Amino acid sequence: MPSSLSIVVAAYNSEKEIGVLLNSLLSSKERDFEICFCDDGSTDGTLQEIEPYRNRLEIRVVRNQTNLGVAAARNQALALARAPLLLFLDADVRLYPETISRLLRGLDETGADVFEGVYSPVALDDGLISAYYAAFAHRSFLISDHPVAYNVFNAWCALCRREAMDAVGGHAVTPKGVEVENEALGRKLAARGFKIMIDPSVAVDHHWGGASKVFFIFTSRVYWWVKTFFAAGRRFELCLTTPSYGLGTAAFPAAALLLAASVFNRWLIAPAVFFAAAFTFAYAPFYRFALRYKGPFFCLSCIVLSACFSFVITASAAYSFIEELLSLAINGRPSLDPAIFGSPS
Repeated sequence: MPSSLSIVVAAYNSEKEIGVLLNSLLSSKERDFEICFCDDGSTDGTLQEIEPYRNRLEIRVVRNQTNLGVAAARNQALALARAPLLLFLDADVRLYPETISRLLRGLDETGADVFEGVYSPVALDDGLISAYYAAFAHRSFLISDHPVAYNVFNAWCALCRREAMDAVGGHAVTPKGVEVENEALGRKLAARGFKIMIDPSVAVDHHWGGASKVFFIFTSRVYWWVKTFFAAGRRFELCLTTPSYGLGTAAFPAAALLLAASVFNRWLIAPAVFFAAAFTFAYAPFYRFALRYKGPFFCLSCIVLSACFSFVITASAAYSFIEELLSLAINGRPSLDPAIFGSPS
Protein backbone atom coordinates (compact mmCIF):
# COMPACT_ATOMS: atom_id res chain seq x y z
CA MET A 1 0.00 0.00 0.00
CA PRO A 2 1.47 3.41 -0.97
CA SER A 3 2.71 5.68 1.79
CA SER A 4 0.68 8.74 2.75
CA LEU A 5 3.79 10.94 2.88
CA SER A 6 6.74 11.37 0.51
CA ILE A 7 9.87 12.93 1.98
CA VAL A 8 11.76 14.89 -0.70
CA VAL A 9 15.51 15.35 -0.20
CA ALA A 10 18.21 16.77 -2.47
CA ALA A 11 21.72 15.77 -1.38
CA TYR A 12 25.11 16.94 -2.56
CA ASN A 13 28.33 15.77 -0.87
CA SER A 14 26.38 14.98 2.29
CA GLU A 15 28.14 11.81 3.45
CA LYS A 16 28.89 13.32 6.88
CA GLU A 17 25.33 14.56 7.46
CA ILE A 18 22.92 12.21 5.67
CA GLY A 19 23.15 9.47 8.31
CA VAL A 20 22.05 11.96 10.98
CA LEU A 21 18.91 12.73 8.99
CA LEU A 22 18.14 9.07 8.29
CA ASN A 23 18.66 8.05 11.93
CA SER A 24 16.26 10.77 13.02
CA LEU A 25 13.69 9.46 10.54
CA LEU A 26 14.13 5.98 11.98
CA SER A 27 13.25 7.47 15.38
CA SER A 28 10.18 9.31 14.10
CA LYS A 29 6.87 8.53 15.78
CA GLU A 30 5.27 8.86 12.33
CA ARG A 31 6.57 6.09 10.07
CA ASP A 32 4.11 6.02 7.15
CA PHE A 33 6.44 7.61 4.63
CA GLU A 34 8.73 6.99 1.70
CA ILE A 35 11.99 8.90 1.15
CA CYS A 36 12.76 10.25 -2.32
CA PHE A 37 16.41 11.22 -2.76
CA CYS A 38 18.17 12.99 -5.56
CA ASP A 39 21.94 12.68 -5.29
CA ASP A 40 23.00 15.77 -7.18
CA GLY A 41 26.30 14.56 -8.63
CA SER A 42 28.04 14.00 -5.29
CA THR A 43 31.76 13.31 -5.44
CA ASP A 44 31.91 11.78 -1.95
CA GLY A 45 30.25 8.74 -0.39
CA THR A 46 26.72 10.11 -0.04
CA LEU A 47 25.12 7.19 -1.90
CA GLN A 48 27.14 4.65 0.07
CA GLU A 49 25.95 6.23 3.33
CA ILE A 50 22.31 5.85 2.22
CA GLU A 51 22.65 2.18 1.22
CA PRO A 52 22.58 0.55 4.72
CA TYR A 53 19.25 2.25 5.47
CA ARG A 54 17.42 0.81 2.46
CA ASN A 55 16.36 -2.33 4.34
CA ARG A 56 14.92 -0.25 7.22
CA LEU A 57 13.32 2.64 5.35
CA GLU A 58 11.43 2.87 2.06
CA ILE A 59 13.96 4.78 -0.04
CA ARG A 60 13.92 5.71 -3.71
CA VAL A 61 16.96 7.30 -5.32
CA VAL A 62 17.80 9.13 -8.53
CA ARG A 63 21.32 10.31 -9.28
CA ASN A 64 22.64 13.14 -11.44
CA GLN A 65 25.96 12.61 -13.18
CA THR A 66 26.84 16.28 -12.63
CA ASN A 67 25.83 18.83 -10.02
CA LEU A 68 22.78 20.70 -11.34
CA GLY A 69 21.91 22.74 -8.27
CA VAL A 70 19.42 22.33 -5.47
CA ALA A 71 16.30 23.51 -7.33
CA ALA A 72 16.72 21.01 -10.18
CA ALA A 73 17.67 18.24 -7.71
CA ARG A 74 14.59 18.82 -5.55
CA ASN A 75 12.39 18.68 -8.65
CA GLN A 76 13.95 15.35 -9.61
CA ALA A 77 13.41 13.94 -6.13
CA LEU A 78 9.85 15.27 -6.27
CA ALA A 79 9.28 13.34 -9.52
CA LEU A 80 9.85 10.10 -7.56
CA ALA A 81 7.18 10.95 -4.97
CA ARG A 82 3.89 9.04 -5.00
CA ALA A 83 2.09 10.26 -1.87
CA PRO A 84 -0.54 13.01 -1.55
CA LEU A 85 1.57 14.85 1.04
CA LEU A 86 5.14 16.01 0.45
CA LEU A 87 7.69 16.79 3.15
CA PHE A 88 10.72 18.70 1.87
CA LEU A 89 13.83 18.33 4.03
CA ASP A 90 17.45 19.33 3.63
CA ALA A 91 20.02 16.54 3.76
CA ASP A 92 21.82 18.15 6.71
CA VAL A 93 19.02 18.47 9.26
CA ARG A 94 17.95 16.33 12.22
CA LEU A 95 14.31 15.85 13.14
CA TYR A 96 12.88 15.15 16.56
CA PRO A 97 10.66 12.07 17.07
CA GLU A 98 7.49 14.20 17.06
CA THR A 99 8.48 16.61 14.25
CA ILE A 100 6.55 14.94 11.42
CA SER A 101 3.51 14.32 13.63
CA ARG A 102 3.42 17.98 14.62
CA LEU A 103 3.74 19.12 11.01
CA LEU A 104 0.89 16.84 9.96
CA ARG A 105 -1.26 18.07 12.83
CA GLY A 106 -0.48 21.71 12.03
CA LEU A 107 -1.36 21.25 8.36
CA ASP A 108 -4.71 19.76 9.35
CA GLU A 109 -5.57 22.24 12.12
CA THR A 110 -4.70 25.39 10.15
CA GLY A 111 -6.09 24.23 6.81
CA ALA A 112 -2.81 25.32 5.24
CA ASP A 113 -1.50 24.13 1.90
CA VAL A 114 2.08 24.38 3.22
CA PHE A 115 3.06 24.06 6.88
CA GLU A 116 6.65 24.75 7.86
CA GLY A 117 8.99 24.47 10.80
CA VAL A 118 11.99 26.59 11.74
CA TYR A 119 15.64 26.04 12.66
CA SER A 120 16.33 25.10 16.26
CA PRO A 121 19.11 26.86 18.23
CA VAL A 122 21.11 23.61 18.16
CA ALA A 123 24.07 23.44 15.75
CA LEU A 124 24.94 19.87 14.74
CA ASP A 125 28.56 20.83 14.09
CA ASP A 126 31.06 22.18 16.59
CA GLY A 127 32.42 25.69 16.85
CA LEU A 128 31.41 29.09 18.14
CA ILE A 129 30.39 30.52 14.78
CA SER A 130 28.02 27.63 14.02
CA ALA A 131 26.56 27.97 17.54
CA TYR A 132 26.19 31.72 16.99
CA TYR A 133 24.37 31.35 13.68
CA ALA A 134 22.13 28.55 14.95
CA ALA A 135 20.94 30.83 17.74
CA PHE A 136 20.63 33.80 15.38
CA ALA A 137 18.64 31.87 12.77
CA HIS A 138 16.34 30.39 15.40
CA ARG A 139 15.70 33.74 17.08
CA SER A 140 14.90 35.32 13.70
CA PHE A 141 11.80 33.14 13.48
CA LEU A 142 10.52 33.77 17.01
CA ILE A 143 7.97 36.35 15.92
CA SER A 144 4.98 34.52 17.40
CA ASP A 145 4.06 31.70 19.75
CA HIS A 146 1.59 30.20 17.27
CA PRO A 147 1.50 29.45 13.51
CA VAL A 148 1.50 32.58 11.33
CA ALA A 149 1.10 33.31 7.62
CA TYR A 150 4.28 33.22 5.55
CA ASN A 151 5.34 33.60 1.91
CA VAL A 152 8.63 31.69 1.64
CA PHE A 153 8.89 27.94 1.03
CA ASN A 154 11.48 26.80 3.57
CA ALA A 155 12.40 23.58 1.79
CA TRP A 156 14.61 22.45 4.64
CA CYS A 157 11.42 21.63 6.60
CA ALA A 158 8.16 22.17 4.71
CA LEU A 159 5.10 19.92 4.53
CA CYS A 160 3.08 20.54 1.37
CA ARG A 161 -0.11 19.26 -0.22
CA ARG A 162 0.60 17.74 -3.63
CA GLU A 163 -2.06 19.80 -5.40
CA ALA A 164 -0.29 23.01 -4.39
CA MET A 165 3.06 21.80 -5.69
CA ASP A 166 1.48 20.48 -8.88
CA ALA A 167 -0.12 23.87 -9.50
CA VAL A 168 3.22 25.68 -9.61
CA GLY A 169 5.30 22.84 -11.07
CA GLY A 170 7.89 22.66 -8.30
CA HIS A 171 10.93 24.90 -8.03
CA ALA A 172 11.74 27.40 -10.76
CA VAL A 173 15.12 26.21 -12.03
CA THR A 174 17.46 29.19 -12.06
CA PRO A 175 21.17 29.15 -12.96
CA LYS A 176 23.32 27.43 -10.37
CA GLY A 177 24.44 29.90 -7.73
CA VAL A 178 21.28 32.02 -7.88
CA GLU A 179 20.11 31.54 -4.30
CA VAL A 180 16.39 32.36 -4.61
CA GLU A 181 14.68 28.97 -5.01
CA ASN A 182 12.79 29.02 -1.69
CA GLU A 183 11.73 32.65 -1.98
CA ALA A 184 10.60 32.15 -5.57
CA LEU A 185 8.54 29.05 -4.78
CA GLY A 186 6.94 30.57 -1.71
CA ARG A 187 6.01 33.83 -3.40
CA LYS A 188 4.59 31.96 -6.39
CA LEU A 189 2.45 29.73 -4.15
CA ALA A 190 1.20 32.75 -2.23
CA ALA A 191 0.43 34.60 -5.50
CA ARG A 192 -1.69 31.61 -6.59
CA GLY A 193 -3.70 31.85 -3.37
CA PHE A 194 -2.18 28.90 -1.53
CA LYS A 195 -1.91 29.26 2.22
CA ILE A 196 1.57 28.97 3.75
CA MET A 197 1.91 28.81 7.54
CA ILE A 198 5.05 28.66 9.65
CA ASP A 199 5.12 27.39 13.23
CA PRO A 200 8.03 28.70 15.35
CA SER A 201 7.44 25.91 17.88
CA VAL A 202 8.35 23.17 15.35
CA ALA A 203 12.13 23.16 14.88
CA VAL A 204 14.82 20.99 13.31
CA ASP A 205 18.54 20.94 14.09
CA HIS A 206 20.99 21.85 11.33
CA HIS A 207 24.65 21.49 10.33
CA TRP A 208 25.82 25.07 9.80
CA GLY A 209 29.29 24.36 8.47
CA GLY A 210 31.29 26.82 10.54
CA ALA A 211 32.90 30.07 9.43
CA SER A 212 32.99 29.38 5.68
CA LYS A 213 29.30 28.49 5.41
CA VAL A 214 28.16 31.35 7.65
CA PHE A 215 30.31 33.77 5.65
CA PHE A 216 28.58 32.43 2.52
CA ILE A 217 25.16 33.05 4.09
CA PHE A 218 26.12 36.60 5.02
CA THR A 219 27.43 37.40 1.54
CA SER A 220 25.87 35.41 -1.30
CA ARG A 221 22.46 34.92 0.28
CA VAL A 222 22.18 38.51 1.45
CA TYR A 223 23.10 39.55 -2.09
CA TRP A 224 20.22 37.49 -3.48
CA TRP A 225 17.77 38.54 -0.76
CA VAL A 226 18.15 42.13 -1.95
CA LYS A 227 17.48 41.07 -5.53
CA THR A 228 14.43 39.10 -4.37
CA PHE A 229 13.12 42.24 -2.66
CA PHE A 230 13.25 44.19 -5.94
CA ALA A 231 11.88 41.40 -8.16
CA ALA A 232 9.04 40.45 -5.78
CA GLY A 233 7.32 43.82 -5.74
CA ARG A 234 9.66 45.42 -3.16
CA ARG A 235 8.13 43.39 -0.36
CA PHE A 236 9.92 41.72 2.52
CA GLU A 237 8.98 38.30 3.83
CA LEU A 238 5.69 38.33 5.72
CA CYS A 239 7.32 37.42 9.00
CA LEU A 240 10.84 37.14 10.34
CA THR A 241 12.69 40.23 11.56
CA THR A 242 14.23 41.15 8.22
CA PRO A 243 13.51 44.94 8.19
CA SER A 244 14.65 45.62 11.76
CA TYR A 245 17.75 43.41 11.47
CA GLY A 246 18.57 44.97 8.11
CA LEU A 247 18.46 48.55 9.37
CA GLY A 248 20.23 47.63 12.60
CA THR A 249 22.98 45.79 10.74
CA ALA A 250 23.68 48.74 8.44
CA ALA A 251 23.74 51.07 11.47
CA PHE A 252 26.89 49.58 13.00
CA PRO A 253 29.26 50.19 10.03
CA ALA A 254 27.74 53.67 9.78
CA ALA A 255 28.53 54.24 13.47
CA ALA A 256 32.10 53.01 13.03
CA LEU A 257 32.72 55.27 10.02
CA LEU A 258 31.27 58.30 11.79
CA LEU A 259 33.31 57.59 14.88
CA ALA A 260 36.47 57.36 12.80
CA ALA A 261 35.60 60.62 11.03
CA SER A 262 34.95 62.33 14.37
CA VAL A 263 38.70 62.62 14.74
CA PHE A 264 38.39 65.45 12.22
CA ASN A 265 34.95 66.70 13.25
CA ARG A 266 33.78 66.11 16.82
CA TRP A 267 30.16 66.86 15.87
CA LEU A 268 30.05 63.43 14.24
CA ILE A 269 30.24 61.73 17.63
CA ALA A 270 26.53 62.28 18.31
CA PRO A 271 25.30 60.59 15.11
CA ALA A 272 27.84 57.80 15.68
CA VAL A 273 26.32 57.16 19.10
CA PHE A 274 22.84 57.27 17.58
CA PHE A 275 23.67 54.61 14.96
CA ALA A 276 25.43 52.41 17.53
CA ALA A 277 22.28 52.63 19.67
CA ALA A 278 20.15 51.68 16.66
CA PHE A 279 22.30 48.61 16.09
CA THR A 280 22.03 47.61 19.77
CA PHE A 281 18.27 48.17 19.84
CA ALA A 282 17.67 46.08 16.68
CA TYR A 283 19.73 43.16 17.99
CA ALA A 284 18.64 43.40 21.64
CA PRO A 285 16.01 40.60 21.39
CA PHE A 286 18.67 38.28 19.97
CA TYR A 287 21.16 39.19 22.69
CA ARG A 288 18.55 38.56 25.40
CA PHE A 289 17.83 35.18 23.82
CA ALA A 290 21.56 34.33 23.65
CA LEU A 291 21.98 35.30 27.31
CA ARG A 292 19.12 33.05 28.42
CA TYR A 293 20.18 30.24 26.11
CA LYS A 294 23.89 29.89 26.89
CA GLY A 295 24.89 32.56 29.37
CA PRO A 296 26.99 35.77 29.48
CA PHE A 297 30.08 34.55 27.58
CA PHE A 298 27.99 33.29 24.65
CA CYS A 299 25.98 36.52 24.66
CA LEU A 300 29.15 38.61 24.57
CA SER A 301 30.47 36.44 21.72
CA CYS A 302 27.23 37.04 19.81
CA ILE A 303 27.58 40.80 20.24
CA VAL A 304 31.15 40.75 18.88
CA LEU A 305 30.31 38.43 15.98
CA SER A 306 27.21 40.43 15.03
CA ALA A 307 29.28 43.60 14.95
CA CYS A 308 31.99 41.96 12.82
CA PHE A 309 29.55 40.35 10.39
CA SER A 310 27.63 43.64 10.04
CA PHE A 311 30.40 44.99 7.79
CA VAL A 312 30.25 41.94 5.50
CA ILE A 313 26.45 41.95 5.36
CA THR A 314 26.19 45.66 4.70
CA ALA A 315 28.80 45.54 1.94
CA SER A 316 27.05 42.64 0.19
CA ALA A 317 23.62 44.25 0.51
CA ALA A 318 24.89 47.63 -0.69
CA TYR A 319 26.60 46.08 -3.70
CA SER A 320 23.43 44.23 -4.69
CA PHE A 321 21.29 47.32 -4.04
CA ILE A 322 23.46 49.45 -6.33
CA GLU A 323 23.31 46.76 -9.02
CA GLU A 324 19.53 46.78 -8.82
CA LEU A 325 19.30 50.57 -9.08
CA LEU A 326 21.51 50.45 -12.17
CA SER A 327 19.44 47.64 -13.68
CA LEU A 328 16.25 49.61 -13.13
CA ALA A 329 17.80 52.77 -14.54
CA ILE A 330 19.39 51.14 -17.60
CA ASN A 331 17.05 48.22 -18.37
CA GLY A 332 13.86 49.35 -16.70
CA ARG A 333 13.57 46.08 -14.80
CA PRO A 334 15.20 44.25 -11.88
CA SER A 335 17.97 41.70 -12.40
CA LEU A 336 15.71 38.73 -11.65
CA ASP A 337 12.58 37.95 -13.65
CA PRO A 338 9.56 38.85 -11.48
CA ALA A 339 7.66 35.95 -13.12
CA ILE A 340 9.59 33.37 -11.10
CA PHE A 341 8.09 34.97 -7.97
CA GLY A 342 4.58 34.95 -9.40
CA SER A 343 4.74 38.69 -10.10
CA PRO A 344 3.95 40.33 -13.46
CA SER A 345 7.04 40.64 -15.69
